[in-house]
Amino acid sequence: MNIKKYNCSSKAKLLHLIQAENLNFIVPSLISFTVKELEQSSSEIFDRISDTFQTKIIIRSSASDEDGKSSSSAGEYDSVLNVSVNNPEKITKAINRVIASYEKKRPLMADDEVIIQEMVQNTTMSGVIFTHDLNTGAPYYVINYDDQSGLTDTVTSGGGKYANRTLYVHRNSINKLRSERFNKLLQAVQELEQVMSSQFLDIEFALDENLTPYLLQVRAITTQPNWNRAVSKRIDSTLKGVQSFVENRFKRIEKVYGKTTLFGQMPDWNPVEMIGRSPRALATSLYQILITDNVWSRARKTMGYAIPINQPLMVTLAGQPFIDTRLSFHSYLPKSISTTISEKLVNHWVESLRQSPELHDKIEFEVAITAYSFDIDERIEKLIGCALTSDEKKEFKQAHFKQTKSLISEDGRGSIKQALKKINTLKNKQKKFSNTEEQHNLLSLFTMTSDCIQYGTIPFSILARHGFIAKTILISIYHLGIMTKNEIDQFQASIHTVASNLVSDIHSLKFGELTNAEFMQSYGHLRPGTYDIISHRYDQMGDIYDGDALYKQKDKAEEFKFSKQQQQQINTLLEDNGFNTFKAEDLLNYIREATIGREYGKFIFTRSVSNMLEIIASFAEDNGLSRDEISHVPFNSILDIEKASGERSIEERLRGISECEKERHQISMAIRLPQLLTDQASVHIVPFQVSHPNFITHKKVIAPCLILRDEVDKIHLKGKIIIIEGADPGFDWIFSQKIAGLITKYGGANSHMAIRCAEFGIPAAIGCGEQRYDLLLKSNKVHLDCAAGLINSLH
Repeated sequence: MNIKKYNCSSKAKLLHLIQAENLNFIVPSLISFTVKELEQSSSEIFDRISDTFQTKIIIRSSASDEDGKSSSSAGEYDSVLNVSVNNPEKITKAINRVIASYEKKRPLMADDEVIIQEMVQNTTMSGVIFTHDLNTGAPYYVINYDDQSGLTDTVTSGGGKYANRTLYVHRNSINKLRSERFNKLLQAVQELEQVMSSQFLDIEFALDENLTPYLLQVRAITTQPNWNRAVSKRIDSTLKGVQSFVENRFKRIEKVYGKTTLFGQMPDWNPVEMIGRSPRALATSLYQILITDNVWSRARKTMGYAIPINQPLMVTLAGQPFIDTRLSFHSYLPKSISTTISEKLVNHWVESLRQSPELHDKIEFEVAITAYSFDIDERIEKLIGCALTSDEKKEFKQAHFKQTKSLISEDGRGSIKQALKKINTLKNKQKKFSNTEEQHNLLSLFTMTSDCIQYGTIPFSILARHGFIAKTILISIYHLGIMTKNEIDQFQASIHTVASNLVSDIHSLKFGELTNAEFMQSYGHLRPGTYDIISHRYDQMGDIYDGDALYKQKDKAEEFKFSKQQQQQINTLLEDNGFNTFKAEDLLNYIREATIGREYGKFIFTRSVSNMLEIIASFAEDNGLSRDEISHVPFNSILDIEKASGERSIEERLRGISECEKERHQISMAIRLPQLLTDQASVHIVPFQVSHPNFITHKKVIAPCLILRDEVDKIHLKGKIIIIEGADPGFDWIFSQKIAGLITKYGGANSHMAIRCAEFGIPAAIGCGEQRYDLLLKSNKVHLDCAAGLINSLH
């Protein structure tokens, strides 16, 4: 076969050539003509149309500049679908529309063509395949598809609620596919690659009800010059390492309940929200030391939960953070529960999550039972079902009752009071940190790390768990019909947390009632990326406020109180459930204190984290390294400078580590892994689940949207729906401006931004997922309907 003939630039010519090859891919019947030919012999062209086609046709572009080797105008020109072949007037109108779309961009060219093609009938799936990752060149077949609407253009047009499914298939792992339809599709793609002698194709396709693959268009991928080939070559070996690692971790672990596990990016301590999908080495290692290595389990042990001994909660796979959900489920069980019940429950919850992967960021509410609530009997039936016997369910319920009662009504080691006492101890210790000598003293990191763990992250972990308990109880009151959704919104809006203080103080700063120095003394340590040294602190940014686009200062919300009827209902509920010394107002106060305490604890301990990062940045600068370079050096490698001498200079030692880790980070960014990794095959076959966001308030808003990164940069936010990646409280400054709504890529139902938005009554979708987020990046305006659970892009 003469491969050179496939180098033609015309979409129409290319489709004609492929159509002549007897391939698995069927090219629907087509004719093509130039604009000049249409002008000279339109009647002859219309005769060809009526002779060639029987029912519906599509009029498509084939502009001379549409599909070049190094550039493409894909998507710039119009196509018109489902035109009746028996309606010459509509055909003429559609042809003129396609030609007019050329003229919108530039004058008509001699080689500009129009394609008339048969519409594929009974479509069951359509979409676009890139034979390598478009951004990085990583060796994946990237299939963006719609298998719901029956249309063939939802993916390419970027519209429609069904155009949001993506499957990543490692190029060497097609044999691991279990889906017949994707197998047939990729076999056709591989054959097309061979015929065209190219592995770098952009393919539009459709599958009919018989799984016959149709080729609608093929062009060269034009982003190849941007790819790092060295990174792509190392992906295969890195994935083999991941597969070997998870193969071992899926097995039973001694003294841990559950026969196997799942790895998730968002369950429990949701690391992808806090440090990102592919964090740098310093951020990862700091998060491990301060939270996920052992702090998480020490806190839960203090609260009376069962804990798996000496097990790190988070692992990294190709540099990407994942939570071992088996350990989470183990640690949600009261320690008094029998081994038999514990084993059954962990196995059941792991399997439940496997069957409903879309719940990966809601496991505390929709998969497992982690605290006593007034609707616990209904929750047991829903989330446990037949996994336990009746007697085992009674034991489970009683264990949670005793634990929860102890935690909410006593002042023991696991109480809110004791946790806040430690947090305030850390606050006092932080006052010793100065902006001069100590910022350059690497040795101070040892003490600061120890203090941050003992007085910061452990008590914060306890406060965070109280936050989940409080929300579980509040939801149960709603489920029992004692409070309405509006009343819950009112109650949450009445809670005055550190976010309210921040907004109030920004107003005071704006109107000269507070100096910049005074403001920064309280809030200067905050940064949008809490663990990211290259994310600027507030005191390193420009103005936090912007012109007059400020919220009206939040008045001190009227304290929410139960009605007399609600008080009686809840007092009866408390008494019937064995909380004899607890009254309705006590319960309300507990929920309020848990919410406030969680936010306050985070606010305080992150000052220590921020100060530690500044010490590292100053030390790096003193030794000739930038923040970017030191961000790739693990925390312990930095501490090793003070623990061991070396043959090379500090700069050489750290730069060597940085360069090595930077290369690993580039590979990590190129590798695709699922949000929930369920087996070894999903290392190579990666379906990206469509996440169901956590909607806050029940409001509806249509407004322009604005993507925010990590810099304030004096952007006007008033009246806009703000879109950010993580639900990190470092973005609290946005609440000082009159934003219309908030959407985050990552974040759980009880994340900090969820609490912030509930407090300020701002409509929000927390944790919309990667696919929705990527679509929103291309939007100018968004329709956010929290009551209906809808996010629609309005271009």
